[in-house]
Amino acid sequence: MEKIREILTNIGFKDIEINLKEVTDEYAMKWGHGLMIKEYIGSGDILAFK
Repeated sequence: MEKIREILTNIGFKDIEINLKEVTDEYAMKWGHGLMIKEYIGSGDILAFK
């Protein structure tokens, strides 16, 4: 998460808010095609101003 904040700061964004959400089993199954991708993906909202 800090890497994303650093990237956004470097390209001129400020007042950065990153809110993580839990990846649901339904979402993981839909995109993972039976693989255990829940361990490798994340979900969240990013709000930032330029």
